[in-house]
Amino acid sequence: MTVHTVLDLSGQALEDILITLAGGGAPATALGKALDALPVAAYALGLGAAAASARDTSVALSFLLAFTRSSRFIASAHPAQQHPINLARNLSTLNALHGPRIGLALHADAPTAGWFRPEDAASPASAADYLRLVSSLWDSWPMDALIGDTEGGRYVDADCIVRIADPVYTHIGGPLTLPTDIPGKPPLLLLSPHGAEACTDPSVDLQLNETAPGSGHFVSGPVSLRTGAPSLDAVLAWPLEAHARAQRASIREALQLPAGRMAAVGQTPVFKDAAVAVRV
Repeated sequence: MTVHTVLDLSGQALEDILITLAGGGAPATALGKALDALPVAAYALGLGAAAASARDTSVALSFLLAFTRSSRFIASAHPAQQHPINLARNLSTLNALHGPRIGLALHADAPTAGWFRPEDAASPASAADYLRLVSSLWDSWPMDALIGDTEGGRYVDADCIVRIADPVYTHIGGPLTLPTDIPGKPPLLLLSPHGAEACTDPSVDLQLNETAPGSGHFVSGPVSLRTGAPSLDAVLAWPLEAHARAQRASIREALQLPAGRMAAVGQTPVFKDAAVAVRV
């Protein structure tokens, strides 16, 4: 079976990469080309870091996208640090600038309290709930809403710009401030500990299960995600054979996932109801 590897960049390996890219010039260009050449389906960012030391990976993601041309990246979500609307807007912007090379992942046991969802809520939010909320926010302004009728003076179909109603995060509904291509929106990955039950939330595109407790190796079918690369040298020494290579493919194609679909369940057109518009 062909293996579609997702290689996580965390800790010192990610620090080394960012130092090189921030320096610019020939070393940064060479590193970008080297990452493009490795036979991996995608790189994950920060999934191997401890929750206490985790940080927003969107800045690292923007650097890596700028210096690569075909590599695909999966950002790690950190609900305690990232407001869902900010995260959804940042990833949607990068997706529009660099093509469908971006995914989003979250550990199933990550803390999800906060952002109007207290820990003692009647039904605590799960990691899948947080991912679904981000994906639903991408549905709040679909690319199909763009009309661009310059003669008629109609830029968008206002009926398609909506406030979403998530059943768990009821106070966060958008809409975002830029359109998103629904079929090409970033896929959502859930990393589950060894022995965990299957996720039933249809908005999660791929659930990867840890092969053994504490192994840092997560699999689902032909997709294999590995954490723990100790350094940049270890990343660049990744074997060039025996792993699938998917140059110039979207991240969904590289992970053998179908096109993105609408995740939002409840939607209210923003500009049809003044009371809804006030909340935006």
